[in-house]
Amino acid sequence: MSHPERIKAAFFAGVIVVSAIGLILGAQTFRPRAPFLEEGIPLSMTIEGAGWTISFESNATRNNTVFLFLLETARTLRFGLAWTNWSPPYSAVFIDAINGSRNGDGGRWWVFWVDGVYANTAADLSVLHGGEAILWRFTTPEGG
Repeated sequence: MSHPERIKAAFFAGVIVVSAIGLILGAQTFRPRAPFLEEGIPLSMTIEGAGWTISFESNATRNNTVFLFLLETARTLRFGLAWTNWSPPYSAVFIDAINGSRNGDGGRWWVFWVDGVYANTAADLSVLHGGEAILWRFTTPEGG
């Protein structure tokens, strides 16, 4: 490849990289955000681990995503919670462990439901409006 061709190839690769970064950052602006709450909302959470269950209710929480309410529950009841913040393009929180039960142990993983409906998005992207019941279960994929 000649010198001018290398320059063109490098320029083209640079344009592709800058375009990809622009698309990822642009997509982030359209990511739904939980609205700020002027007043608290009622929520309940049940967490079913391997041989244990934790329950928590709040009548006036301002934590209006599944993740924020899980974090409030863990802090209030003082149990361990581990998560990973995923970078773009995902830009979401992935729950790694609750109360010592870690994803992958015994082939089980943490999954959640809101009002009996299996979640189709990350916990920090699941917005709550009040009155919902959240269930976290440590289960095998086929047991979901």
